[in-house]
Amino acid sequence: MRQFMTALALVAACSMAAVTTTGAQAKPAKAAAKTAVATHSTTGTVKSIDSNTLVISRPGKKGGDMTFSVNGSTQKDGTVGVGSNVTVRYQNEGKMMVATAISERAAKQMASSKPASTSKPAAKK
Repeated sequence: MRQFMTALALVAACSMAAVTTTGAQAKPAKAAAKTAVATHSTTGTVKSIDSNTLVISRPGKKGGDMTFSVNGSTQKDGTVGVGSNVTVRYQNEGKMMVATAISERAAKQMASSKPASTSKPAAKK
């Protein structure tokens, strides 16, 4: 009987050690999820671009210039140059906006916010 109780105590101790180890491993995963950086997106027309920075001008009420940091991991889709209409995905890192992806947009997509017709209605008789 004494051997049975010793074996049972040993199994219980091992089970407690396994539960404690598993619980400790789950906590860093939750901490890593909280440190994930949010990604934002905006559109505009390129005012200037070089190997380190991108400046776009945004139309509308919330318009104005936005300056992004560009690095080697920034993905570029299409031919991005001055005057190009682009969509920029970026992350805030401190006070800097770091571009993660720059995609050229068709001119028609940017113009879609304008009225479709500029013709005058026919005069009444």
